[in-house]
Amino acid sequence: MFVVLNVTESGKRKIRRGKTVERVHEYPIGSADRFYVVDVLDSGTGVNWDEVSYFIGRHSKNVLIDRNFSFPDYSLLKRFEPVEFKNLLLFNTLSMVFKQMYLYGHRITCYIYDPDGKYSFLLPKTVRYASETIAITKSAFKYFSVSSALYAEFGASVTVTDKADIIDNSAVIIDTSGDFEYKNKGVLFSVCENGITPNSVDSFESIKKLCPDYINTLDFLGAVYSRSREKSLNDAVCRSFGFKNKSLFVSDVIKMLTELKSKAEENSKSIIFYV
Repeated sequence: MFVVLNVTESGKRKIRRGKTVERVHEYPIGSADRFYVVDVLDSGTGVNWDEVSYFIGRHSKNVLIDRNFSFPDYSLLKRFEPVEFKNLLLFNTLSMVFKQMYLYGHRITCYIYDPDGKYSFLLPKTVRYASETIAITKSAFKYFSVSSALYAEFGASVTVTDKADIIDNSAVIIDTSGDFEYKNKGVLFSVCENGITPNSVDSFESIKKLCPDYINTLDFLGAVYSRSREKSLNDAVCRSFGFKNKSLFVSDVIKMLTELKSKAEENSKSIIFYV
């Protein structure tokens, strides 16, 4: 369950105490869960966010709202950020990309920056078609059992370290937390705008149509995945990525990585020939 805030203009200079929340609408998600849209009145003096927070209680820390609105620093209200869902999208989509590149005869080195070890469970999605996988984490123990299982099943070796020196321009870096210190080596995919980030999701039209038009669709799907635990979204992949105010389709990513990998392989051959 989650809450959506719908802020509407009241046309009034000030809203009386107790009248900020106008009404509440309930919408089902499938047969097992629901979400609520809370209509909130704005005025010439702004929204009484304290009153809204008091009304929705424990849901205050994960609300969906139009991206044009921001909460004051003192407010108990916090915007829901679809970090968990974005990471799922990155791993699912890059798994598809790595497989396609493998069929083209290219295998990519993949770095996974996961300082708290939250996303070790997603490791199997990318490791199978990567030439090498390096997990950069401060919680190495969270990766050990997964790494052992992958080695037993696929013979895939995973290096677990607390730091890594990336020198391969064609390597892929998955930044699960959005604070990776990128040094212009490798191709950075991130949950934040410091790299190539999920922009839109393929399919799931029946869920998308439930999303209010003032809410970012990725935010909404992320809430359905994280808060309502909608299992069908476990297989979600990106339709497009965002990078420096541009859209990149999956085919664009494959083309870019293929060109970088081909260039790296040519440089390697040249060095060997020279030696």
